[in-house]
Amino acid sequence: MGRWDFLYDLKARPIGDWLLDRLAEELAADVRAFPPPVDEWEDEVTRTRFAPLLAGGARPSEVAVRTAIWLAQADLRREFEAVDQFVRQGGIDERLGSPDDRELCQFLWRYLEDKCLAFAEATRSRFTRAQLADALARTEKQLYKVTLA
Repeated sequence: MGRWDFLYDLKARPIGDWLLDRLAEELAADVRAFPPPVDEWEDEVTRTRFAPLLAGGARPSEVAVRTAIWLAQADLRREFEAVDQFVRQGGIDERLGSPDDRELCQFLWRYLEDKCLAFAEATRSRFTRAQLADALARTEKQLYKVTLA
C-alpha cells in the first residue's frame, strides 16, 4: 500500500461546506481562547461596556456560550420575534446566574454574529444567513463534543 492510497477513499466535499467548517473551527478556537481579539469596537459605548470585563479575564460559562450561539443563530435566521421575546421575558437573566456571565453572553452573541457576517462579506455573500447559522451549530458541536460511553 502506497503512502497516498488513503486519498482514493476520501469523498469529495463541496468547497462551501469546507469553508463553513473552517469558520466553525475559527469561532470555536476564539471561544476556547477567550477573550477573543476585537479588531475594532462598534462604537465607544460598546467598548466602554465590554472592554473592562474582557480585560478582567472573565470567561463565559457553557450556558452563556450556548445561549449566545442560539441568539446569534436566531438573529442570522432573522427570527427577531423569538429573540425579542426571549430577551424581554428575561431569558438571559433566568438562564445565567451572574451579571458578568450575562454580559459575557451578550458580548459573545454580538461577536459571533459579527464574525459570521464579516465572513459572508469576505466571501462576497456566497453564503446564506441560514448557512452561517449552521456554521454556529458546527461551532457548538466542536466546543461541546458529546461522547457516548
